[in-house]
Amino acid sequence: MKGYERRDAAESKASGSRKDRDLKRRNDLRLIAGLVLLVTALFAARGLYFRGSGARVIVSQNGSTLREYPLNGFADDVITNPENGGQNRLHISGGRVWVTDASCPDKVCEHYGKISQDGEVIVCLPNRLIITVAE
Repeated sequence: MKGYERRDAAESKASGSRKDRDLKRRNDLRLIAGLVLLVTALFAARGLYFRGSGARVIVSQNGSTLREYPLNGFADDVITNPENGGQNRLHISGGRVWVTDASCPDKVCEHYGKISQDGEVIVCLPNRLIITVAE
C-alpha cells in the first residue's frame, strides 16, 4: 500500500508543478502583453500630444520664402503668383495644412490632402508654389 501512496503523492506533486508552470506562463504572457500595450499607448500619446508643437508651415514661391505660419495656429490665406496670376487658397487648422482651392488646371495640389508631419510637402507646379511642414 505504501508503494501506491508514494506514486500517488509523486503524481499529485508533478501535476501541481505543471499547474504552477502553466499559471506562471499565463502570468508571463499577460505581463508581456501589458507591457506591449503600455509602450504602444505611450507612442500614440507622444504622437498626439507633441505633434506640431514647434512645427511651422513654410510657403515658398519661385525659390524664395513668402510666408511662415505656426502649424498649431489658424490661417486661411490666398497666395497669388505674380508671373501668371495663378492663385492657391491655403488653409491651416487643427495642426494640419492643405490647399482648399487652386486656379491651376490639374488641381494636384488640392488632391495632396491634409499634411501635418515634418518634411511633408504640397507642390503646385503651374503656380510654382511649395508648402512645407518643418519642425
